[in-house]
Amino acid sequence: MVTSLKPLQIGVMLESVQLSDIVGIDILGSVSKEYLDLTNTSIPVPEHLFTQAPSMTFHYVATSLSEPAFMTPSLKFMPTVTYETCPRDLDILIIGGPLPDHRPAAADIFMKEAVEKSKVVMSICTGGIWLAHSGVLNGRKATTNRMMLALAKELHPEVEWKDARWVVDGKFWTSGGAGCGVDMIVDYVKSGRFGENIVQFALETLQIGVGEKPSRFYKA
Repeated sequence: MVTSLKPLQIGVMLESVQLSDIVGIDILGSVSKEYLDLTNTSIPVPEHLFTQAPSMTFHYVATSLSEPAFMTPSLKFMPTVTYETCPRDLDILIIGGPLPDHRPAAADIFMKEAVEKSKVVMSICTGGIWLAHSGVLNGRKATTNRMMLALAKELHPEVEWKDARWVVDGKFWTSGGAGCGVDMIVDYVKSGRFGENIVQFALETLQIGVGEKPSRFYKA
């Protein structure tokens, strides 16, 4: 099954971040042609959905490819690109939240170069502070984990920090903690960038953002 939609390039900065910060990438992946191909092997996918599903390539970025990179909780993953080799002209750049002192120089250079050319830039949790450290949020509205807002204001007073679940300022989408990041990405996929039917299918298969009622739960 082939679609005529432009393939999307998505970069994910997840070195030393919390796993929960970047789980939203699976929401994006669930509106992709690759996900429909996988799902179609066990659950018949309506043919018209393939015309709404773009192909996606995810670039997992870290300092080195020679060894696994760390993510909490004690999780190691193999990156696919380094800060030097990752494409800069991304459709979406996603930045997870590391500890505030995790600031590889190569990451700052990459963010400055990628932000200039990328269409959408997202940060989750303390990823907003990481992004601000590169200087690209100066003069913009943004947010980060609510517990870190005071520190963010102290470190980067040139950013207009907001106490909000997420903030959209131009192509920058910044969220509070991990749960806020999931909701932000749900809002992003529902904002008209993807076909309504493919978004509904993806969210229903994930059972995210579809208004589950308490009566659907059972406790023995």
